[in-house]
Amino acid sequence: MKLSLCLLFTFCSTFLFGQTPSHNIIYQNFYALRYANQLSFNPKWYWTNEAEVRYFMENNRLNNVIMHTHLHHRITSTLDIALGLSYSLQNPQFPDAVSTLTVPEIRPFQEITNNQVLGKRVSLSHRLRLEERFVSKNDGNVILDGYNFNYRIRYRPQLNINLSKTDSKTPVNLKIADEIMLNFGGEILYNHFDQNRVIVSVDKTLSKNFSLDFNYSHWFQQRSSGKDFFDRNVFRFSVLHRIKL
Repeated sequence: MKLSLCLLFTFCSTFLFGQTPSHNIIYQNFYALRYANQLSFNPKWYWTNEAEVRYFMENNRLNNVIMHTHLHHRITSTLDIALGLSYSLQNPQFPDAVSTLTVPEIRPFQEITNNQVLGKRVSLSHRLRLEERFVSKNDGNVILDGYNFNYRIRYRPQLNINLSKTDSKTPVNLKIADEIMLNFGGEILYNHFDQNRVIVSVDKTLSKNFSLDFNYSHWFQQRSSGKDFFDRNVFRFSVLHRIKL
């Protein structure tokens, strides 16, 4: 337990206090809308699907559309494994970009999540995810044949706090997380560090089938040049839908 809390503190401290100022940091603000459903087959197996759109706050220009599908198996009450696939349509990274090119990405992934109960209302989860990223080659104006490929590993400790009474049927939960992402592979030259995300979210259960979630995340992301960085604020509203089959 102590080790888990130390890891969470270390990642948050690294992000908040350890970033070296860069001469070329681009500041951006976004809002995002997301729908997610979870189909439960039985206590051991469930299937999650998500769809999200993200826009620049500056001019409401579409930045990204991403969809995820992942099948989960609960090995024990505290250990969960999953196989998944993400499909992303990435528009230009700047709200005033002249280009209108949309770059597709196909991203299979595998993950394992461990959950620790720290108290009656508090738990800590650790998620480790490995992604295989196939990004369509392009020259900035048109899509070319083939893909650029690299691996990305993601680690996210997340603290979950139930803010409601223990027996509440419509609880409110606070989640605080820090996720670090690292690139590796033959095509990665300068940005082995991909990004760090500090995340705070509040979700409200409306019924046994629906929840609402408001999420704020701060991204510090290195670009492929190795010298340029994005500093991003992302505000996301989600509808969560649970279905028992």
